[in-house]
Amino acid sequence: MQQGGGILVVGADGMIGAALAERFVSTGVNVVRTTRYGGRGSLPLDLAIHPAGWQIPAGLSVAFLCAAITSTKECCDHPETTRVVNVDGTVALASHLAAAGVRVVFLSTNLVFDGSAPFSQTDAPTCPRTAYGQMKAEAEQGILEHGNLACVVRLTKVIGPPLPLLAHWRDSLNRGEPIHPFSDMVMAPVSLSFATMALASIAKTNVCGIFHGSASEDVTYAEAARHLADRIGADCDLVQSIRAVESGISLEHIPQHSTLDGTRLTSEFGLTAPSALLAIDELAQSWTNL
Repeated sequence: MQQGGGILVVGADGMIGAALAERFVSTGVNVVRTTRYGGRGSLPLDLAIHPAGWQIPAGLSVAFLCAAITSTKECCDHPETTRVVNVDGTVALASHLAAAGVRVVFLSTNLVFDGSAPFSQTDAPTCPRTAYGQMKAEAEQGILEHGNLACVVRLTKVIGPPLPLLAHWRDSLNRGEPIHPFSDMVMAPVSLSFATMALASIAKTNVCGIFHGSASEDVTYAEAARHLADRIGADCDLVQSIRAVESGISLEHIPQHSTLDGTRLTSEFGLTAPSALLAIDELAQSWTNL
């Protein structure tokens, strides 16, 4: 990051964008935030409406593209409208920023892979099996064309206090109600603090290309739920796992693996892949501290 350079966080009302902006602010970095409609200290920026004409604030050195339609169901059900934001608008904004000399860091996902093998490498060909993953893979390709001004950070499931699923599990368990997490769906969760630490580390240097942030192993949703129940002192018998097919929810694809190879984060920044359950521990601790 250039000395005195400002940071742009696009999608600063999302879980990662909000936490990332606060991390930079806490260290005295000048941060410009955008949200779809603006307000509350943020500028308006709608990726569906001419992002290539957006007026870039002066003094920016790095832009984090955190905004996206992340619902896999919405991307599957409405591919044309979600593509406008996730691919067309995102790539157009990245090109606009790069043309102004602003380095772009794009947040992507393990879903650019099919999950047939663990620890996917940064240079492995993408092979998405979901509409959302396909859009992210296409956006990556367009952004990486900007060479040393482009960085892609693929993250596995990021766990933080605003995550609705785990908050629902907590509330149900605290009321003595059973929950039904999937026993055949896996994740390699990283904490929100780990994700933002990795992103902040990338901002401090002129690195480009692809990075992976992942836990050191996969856990099933059922295993994560049982661990959460134990951490919050709930009755673990309330965790009644089911297979995804038994839920009645239609899913595009259930990956066998979700882990990514995080060697580059380790070699360049000393950030080793954390245990999957550590993210659950940090989440439970954050609730205790509220």
